[in-house]
Amino acid sequence: MILNRLGNKKRIASLIYQHFPPHDLYIEPFFGAGGMYFFKPKAKYNILNDLDSEVYNLYQVVRNFGEQFLEEWNRTPLHQDLWDHWKKNEEPDPLVKAVRFLLRSNFGFLGKPETLRFGFGGQKLRLDEKLKATNELLEGVSFMNTDFRGIFRKVAVKTDREKQRAFIYCDPPYLDTDNNYSAGFKKKDCEDLFDVLQTSGIKWAMSEFDHPYILELATRHGCYVTEIVTRKALKATRVEILVTNFQISQNK
Repeated sequence: MILNRLGNKKRIASLIYQHFPPHDLYIEPFFGAGGMYFFKPKAKYNILNDLDSEVYNLYQVVRNFGEQFLEEWNRTPLHQDLWDHWKKNEEPDPLVKAVRFLLRSNFGFLGKPETLRFGFGGQKLRLDEKLKATNELLEGVSFMNTDFRGIFRKVAVKTDREKQRAFIYCDPPYLDTDNNYSAGFKKKDCEDLFDVLQTSGIKWAMSEFDHPYILELATRHGCYVTEIVTRKALKATRVEILVTNFQISQNK
């Protein structure tokens, strides 16, 4: 995994993955940093998606121009002047755009792309070690850049047999939160996501906090809720949950 973002599932991926059913086709509509995908066994077929064009561009560049990307990354200074320039200016060239995005994502103070944090030069140098592993895990993967509402109009999973072999994992922006990259989901977004998932005919799981409205939607749609971990913060204690349309064995 090369991209660091707040809220990624790297630390709790194993706690979530143990509840996934067997599958040959893995679909992830909200890829982000890939904190789940890169820390679970790779499925036979994989369809990944992210609406953020910066995320999509980064992985397209890494997959198709890995050596050129690494060269550009290594010669890009971790410098305040460049940081300030990139806060105000975007880059039209996909290669430089990818470097800008990764630098701002990985080196922002407290995970925010506003203030450059110093003292982490070693992390910049270690990218080449991670790039090969990232490319191997992305080999043969289909990567989309679309709203989650349109994914299943583009994914050919039609027969009952195909649906039985597929699985969807969602890690959407959490309701009423702001992750510093995009606004959190509103209630209408959550309603639409539940509707899209329920009409897919495929087993699915969704990560969220134990927000009262999420729990209400889960009950309304006849879904199951499993507590994964409790997150303690300065302002509040939140429970990370997994909402599924299938019952999870309590023995796991």
